[in-house]
Amino acid sequence: MKLKLAFEWFLNPDHLPFLVGLHKGYFENYGLDLELIVPDEHYDGLDELIEGNIQFATNEPLHLIEQFDEKFLSLGTYFETKGGVLLKKETYEKVKNGEMITITTPVSNDVTNTIGYEIIRRYFEKEGIDVSRGQVHFEPNGFEHIKYMKEGADGGWLYFYNFEGIEAQHEGIDLLYLDAQTSGFENFSALDLFVNKDFYHANEKVCKDFDAAVKESIRFMNANPKEAMDIYYDHTKEAKSALMDDILRATLECFDENYSSNYAQSLPILEFFREIGITALDDERFKTAFLH
Repeated sequence: MKLKLAFEWFLNPDHLPFLVGLHKGYFENYGLDLELIVPDEHYDGLDELIEGNIQFATNEPLHLIEQFDEKFLSLGTYFETKGGVLLKKETYEKVKNGEMITITTPVSNDVTNTIGYEIIRRYFEKEGIDVSRGQVHFEPNGFEHIKYMKEGADGGWLYFYNFEGIEAQHEGIDLLYLDAQTSGFENFSALDLFVNKDFYHANEKVCKDFDAAVKESIRFMNANPKEAMDIYYDHTKEAKSALMDDILRATLECFDENYSSNYAQSLPILEFFREIGITALDDERFKTAFLH
């Protein structure tokens, strides 16, 4: 069967299971002809999924809540890293002095900006420092957090440690990492595998086969990290580099071969978002986006 999967952004190491599955023939073994789609905008894949134009999509679990639709069904969180807000070390003093700070972000809207601010607020609250909403300006940009921070931004929102954290190390930049542990919130720096719910119920065996192929890919990656890295370079035609080698190694530690469609695992994210007032989604509706 012909299937389409849309990524949340540009093709990158977070999508490695799908590249491995194609190159090792795991999808083909189940009779699945998978097409990978790189979207123009962050929400394109979810929009196409709702419309039924594609069958699968990857995106952060926060968008399951922010963009909730009855057509969403999460097969689980296949990838998880640390993440949240990056700050330059010197930004600490600016915040402490009540100065305005600029945070670069690839997704800027009332909901995502509220989450980013709350992460900053909670981090500094632990330090005994009050941060007003007016102190934090979110500047819409691309995903190149380190680039924009070198150009003047005080920090970056929606970073993944396996990418920007590794890049910062290579650049020798000393940063503050405001993540679930340091700021005190439920981690959502992850990627879920979504399927159109109508498609799932009409093609359950196909979806289970697809799920099995992804998990076979992750098991292969865990057992053969060097070959998995080679597959990434071969598929993307990207020139090998010390930076990308380290990003790939860090990313390979983030995949879960036992991911599952688990409401209870994702519920704390919903509770966090309700606590800060960005959603009124109730438990029962949210539960319909999961199999268990």
